[in-house]
Amino acid sequence: MDTTSRSDEPMSPDRRRSASAGMTFCALVTLIAAALVAGCQTAPPAPEPRTQPQATLKSFGFVEGNDGWTLSLADPILFEVSKDEVKPESMKSLAGVAQGLLQLGVREVRVEGHTDNVGNRAYNIELSRRRAEAVARVLVANGFPDAGITRRAWASDYPVAPNQTPDGRAQNRRVTIVVLPPDLAKD
Repeated sequence: MDTTSRSDEPMSPDRRRSASAGMTFCALVTLIAAALVAGCQTAPPAPEPRTQPQATLKSFGFVEGNDGWTLSLADPILFEVSKDEVKPESMKSLAGVAQGLLQLGVREVRVEGHTDNVGNRAYNIELSRRRAEAVARVLVANGFPDAGITRRAWASDYPVAPNQTPDGRAQNRRVTIVVLPPDLAKD
């Protein structure tokens, strides 16, 4: 007796159910296998850990103080006597500071202008205001939001060096940039 079936012979109802069940089973096994293979795919790499804001601020030269992180641009050539123009070499470092702050998500800073104690107070207040504004313009030119910059003019109220020597006075002709702690807390 020949047990093989020929394609031109009609299939019995029992054989059709059996064949249909076999195809359903194969389809189910195929779907399960596909799901298992997909589940075994290598997971995407974990995102790089973000740089800690404090470490980045330190790398720019910021120092943590009582009211936030302060960058003192106290290089003696930053401002000449009675001048408010930012030197080209300082512009480059300010551009890097602006970009770094933006990458950290910092959108608010305080820019503070300072002078030495030579000259009258009214003149020094105006000069320190112009110095703060000059640094703010460089930050804005490098993408920092103007609305996020508070300007302060301190004249000679907060010296970082004695004003009795030319070197001390040069150190006091500076601008500081302060990043307040709440802005860092947004991270």
